[in-house]
Amino acid sequence: MLRFIISTAFFLVIGLLSYNYFFGTTEEKEQAQEIFSKGAEVVGAGAGLLKSEYQKYQEGKYDEALENVSHLLSKLKDQGGDLLEEIESWKQRKNDWEQKKNDLQQLLDADPDAIGGEKVKRAIAELEKERKILESEGNRLTEKAE
Repeated sequence: MLRFIISTAFFLVIGLLSYNYFFGTTEEKEQAQEIFSKGAEVVGAGAGLLKSEYQKYQEGKYDEALENVSHLLSKLKDQGGDLLEEIESWKQRKNDWEQKKNDLQQLLDADPDAIGGEKVKRAIAELEKERKILESEGNRLTEKAE
């Protein structure tokens, strides 16, 4: 959207200047000619700058900066890879926890009287501990990813 607005404004200015250059009053023609000549100077200066910087690039001015950027990108890639491995490990443990929860739920559905049993109480307590650990690790990974 912004690009469209800028493009439209650019072509509107060029169109207006062209109209004034060919069909405007004497004062408008002079003004348009002055603006066009200044524009040509700016374009020429920009081209000169680009040539100069390209020559400096060829001479190695930017080699160190490009090397630093390359190291930074590889470092970010490595850190991102480590983070992805941590997230995958967390997801696998979460899936294991959900499977244990489903197994316990099936046990309780099959034998509702087992709720009072010591084995089931321990399994529920263990699941709750694992849930808290997984939740805190999930929050830590979310913060680390941001």
